[in-house]
Amino acid sequence: MRSNGYYDAIVVGAGVIGASIAYELSVKGMKVAIIEKNQPASGASGAAGGMLAAESEHFQHADLRQLALYSRSLYTGLTEQLYELTGIHCGLRSEGFLLPVESHDLEHHSRQLASAEMDSVGERPYDSEQDSVQADSSHLEWWDNQRLAREEPYIRSEHGMLYNRSEQQLIPSLLNEALVLAAVRLGAVLYRQTEVRRLLREHGEYGRATGVVTEQGVMYGEQIILASGLGSAGLIETEGYRLPFLPVKGELLEIRTPASWLNHTIYGHQIYIIPKQGNRIWIGATSKPGRIDTMVEAGSVTELLFKAQQYIPSITSGELVRCWAGVRPGTADELPYMGTLTPLPGVWMACGHYRNGILLAAGTGRIMADAVASGQSSSIPASFAPGRALQHLSRMQPETEGGTPVWN
Repeated sequence: MRSNGYYDAIVVGAGVIGASIAYELSVKGMKVAIIEKNQPASGASGAAGGMLAAESEHFQHADLRQLALYSRSLYTGLTEQLYELTGIHCGLRSEGFLLPVESHDLEHHSRQLASAEMDSVGERPYDSEQDSVQADSSHLEWWDNQRLAREEPYIRSEHGMLYNRSEQQLIPSLLNEALVLAAVRLGAVLYRQTEVRRLLREHGEYGRATGVVTEQGVMYGEQIILASGLGSAGLIETEGYRLPFLPVKGELLEIRTPASWLNHTIYGHQIYIIPKQGNRIWIGATSKPGRIDTMVEAGSVTELLFKAQQYIPSITSGELVRCWAGVRPGTADELPYMGTLTPLPGVWMACGHYRNGILLAAGTGRIMADAVASGQSSSIPASFAPGRALQHLSRMQPETEGGTPVWN
């Protein structure tokens, strides 16, 4: 079988997580191959809304909350670096978010958000063992109806909204494109429309992973990083293991308005409304667990418009430009899989970021690249370890349906 060369690291998947890891590894001077079954950002990354909602998401798990805050702190510098390397502007906007909450809940929300605020502004080293939170609510402000009317005349709110100036948002597809192009310009090699069929291992099925077998030939690598979202599960199964994912379909739509009707992202209950360039507004997203299709249902469009109309009554008079859907790669505990796969030496995982892949991409890329380059995974929180859910297929008992074994 033909060989396509040897690499320090092979990244399987060119979505935003894989692209971020490949970029950070390339910055370190490593020889990197990026293998993508389809096109970069053709999966969940290209369907995302692009919110960097590190605080608005209200992460319950401390490790995930810290990763979110750390990752958000990287984006201003990262997007500047990507622009210098590629000329691509990722559409980063820093106007902040508006959270519709009842006025009598303001104190509660202030305390909850303040508990997740970093103790310094800007980029800082990530330390999973370090408590990096301080009670600082200076970035939060209550906007009553009068203030809202001045700042956002098209918004309707009975009580007002909580303004968080720290949250940001961008265009996911542009971020993904810039990360891939930047990695390539730093020496990485991109293989588009190339499917990885299985891992290549020393000494048969029990040795260290030394590369991957693709339809175009063999690629050898010192380290293999699986970052293809839901697609990573299939590769692991070829090695006799199962890592469970929970696919969750989400649908969004884009409205074009005759003028600028929104300047701040509205982060509401089961709805977000995001202003984009060119008087465009993105509205999302539905949540349909277990669905892997990308068809946009007519009822979902009316559902999203109804919810958005509660905050922007005139939204239904805008032009419906497009609708789209993606499938989020979730996990049972809603924590990502990050780190080494102990039964498969030389293999790393970085997937399962569920609905926050864009937010967590910068931090994941930096942390994973540091770990891969050093060969040490101690900097990655143990709560993210793939081993927490990894199952050996030979030890699993299949459920039966109509007398036929089925794997769930």
